[in-house]
Amino acid sequence: TYLPDTADMEATAIETAVKEAGSFSCSNELYNRIHKMVRWTYRCLNLGGQTVDCPHRERLGYGDGQTIMDLGLYNFDAVSLYAKWSQNWWDEQDEDGFVPFTAPCPHMTGGGPAWGAMCIMVPWKTYLFSGDRRLLEEGYSSMKSYMDYLQAHCREGVLQDIFPGEKWYNLGDWVPPRRGMDKTAWVDDSSRRFFNNCYRIHLLQIMEEIALLLAKDEDALAFAGEIRFAQEKIHNTWFDPDGNTYANGEQPYLILPLKTGITPKPLRNAVFERYLETLMEKDQGHLNTGMIGTQLMTDYLLETDRNDLVDSYVSKKTYPGWGYMVENGATTCWEQWNGYFSQIHSCFPYIGGWFYRGLAGINWDQDSPGFRNVILRPGLVPSVEWVECSYDSPYGEIISSWSIENGIFNWDIRVPPNSTATVYVPGASISESGKVAADAEGVSFFKEVDDCSIFSVESGKYSFSSVLK
Repeated sequence: TYLPDTADMEATAIETAVKEAGSFSCSNELYNRIHKMVRWTYRCLNLGGQTVDCPHRERLGYGDGQTIMDLGLYNFDAVSLYAKWSQNWWDEQDEDGFVPFTAPCPHMTGGGPAWGAMCIMVPWKTYLFSGDRRLLEEGYSSMKSYMDYLQAHCREGVLQDIFPGEKWYNLGDWVPPRRGMDKTAWVDDSSRRFFNNCYRIHLLQIMEEIALLLAKDEDALAFAGEIRFAQEKIHNTWFDPDGNTYANGEQPYLILPLKTGITPKPLRNAVFERYLETLMEKDQGHLNTGMIGTQLMTDYLLETDRNDLVDSYVSKKTYPGWGYMVENGATTCWEQWNGYFSQIHSCFPYIGGWFYRGLAGINWDQDSPGFRNVILRPGLVPSVEWVECSYDSPYGEIISSWSIENGIFNWDIRVPPNSTATVYVPGASISESGKVAADAEGVSFFKEVDDCSIFSVESGKYSFSSVLK
């Protein structure tokens, strides 16, 4: 009798067939290791026409999937997968508008308002990557019905717990550091409710954009009115003027009101300064966010060109963070920052999108989606000296490869046929292929913003160079 040895075994990856669409590498080897980890995580979770939360314990298409979409769509041609998954979410919707926390949904599971929001988030993000508005048209009634459901659970503009007293059905920012399933000190109820209210504003803002896009002007006005009404109510309920803070004062509870416009303009600088103090001093540059908070905080810092702050928490090799995972042998993302319970999960791979959007600077343009117009804005951060990145968009391959040497920034880009690009070039004395950039063929100067000159460029290959200030 022969007992098989491990050397006799061969493992085969089982995944939904999607072709590769992107590549990324940079001078920071830690970032290359993290990119490899989160990319492999996506492949392992890409099962049965949706991304599952894990391939072993639950194996369900959870709402966690919104935190892995950017990673998936930049690395793989997954648009058709997400179009299919959108339909699953709409199919699971109840008559009253409630959307369960998984799709398909064989049984009730844990989640919260952000999980059912997948009926909006999946088609919306797919539209930004593909430019195909048919998915929004098809699903609009379902999306609006979900917003009506949340509205029905509001009191004076403030969203209440949808399932009162049910711990697992009212989650907010799931599994932040030191507040996971292995701990008893979960986020306090008031902060959790604040998080869910901020997220509802986030959804209302997306729905206003969709309504305007689909020429549903009355709905757009109604969404805008509810946004203004709820923003004021939420601010008045949770803002602490003594500390210029909200709820428990941790990172996501300072960033979300800024991202969603809940914080009135006169207070935004003060709240952001409190966030900076919290991130860089209290938390020593480490993140202190859960699944959805990590996503939305990274998005906001990208939108405000603060890649330096993202770099701060991604570059850490100590707990909590992705560097801590790979330094401790992780080949896939953990469910919790400390590795408790599942060592392969969809909670935290979102940072994989930052390598493309932030460091390489390949961004969609919401006004011209599907990369019909590309926004190219590289994130120059202390820990990275060069980046090489490509993304196969619906119009063809986009390339963004840059390096810095002795204060000189060199950047090779490619804009595919039938596309244009809005290009942010940092520094001064900007040239393109040896010519003054504004005089180069296919390049038109637009304006200066902060330390960048913005150009509009036609399809083609370009080599920019500048002197960094």
